Amino acid sequence: MKEKEDTFVAIDVETTGLSPFANELIEVSAIKYKGSKKLDTFSTLIKPKVQIPYYITRITGITNEMVKNAPIVEEVMPELINFVGDLNIVAHNANFDYKFIQNYSKNSFSKNKVIDTVPIGRKLYPELPNHKLGTIAKHIGITEDGFHRAEFDCECCAKIYMEYLKAV
Repeated sequence: MKEKEDTFVAIDVETTGLSPFANELIEVSAIKYKGSKKLDTFSTLIKPKVQIPYYITRITGITNEMVKNAPIVEEVMPELINFVGDLNIVAHNANFDYKFIQNYSKNSFSKNKVIDTVPIGRKLYPELPNHKLGTIAKHIGITEDGFHRAEFDCECCAKIYMEYLKAV
């Protein structure tokens, strides 16, 4: 099977901070693709055990009120593990997202290949001033503003990966 026909899952998480061990997930999204065709979406807010810090709410728009009736991470992870299966995981700055999902899934994604769109962006668009998700997304024509929400970031990340698949 050609790489262009690969089925993959774009993943993004939103969290209460930067440490996968000291901080918690507050949103996870995963979108399954076959080539450029979206097959399925898994997306949920997650109720953390701590209050969401104000600065995180400013970045993500996710409030404590929004997550008060959301499932807890222990309910979400089995569903995410099942959704992703053994497919390749694509994420922007993948190490961040991967460490969180690994920590909260008890390392259930150890056999999944992880593809980071940051180095892909650097390779495809070396002229950009930086290779943040928003910068690359705007460069490839994504003009909506929904960054720092997991599902939107998944879609942007997937589009960057699809641009890469077209170029290889």
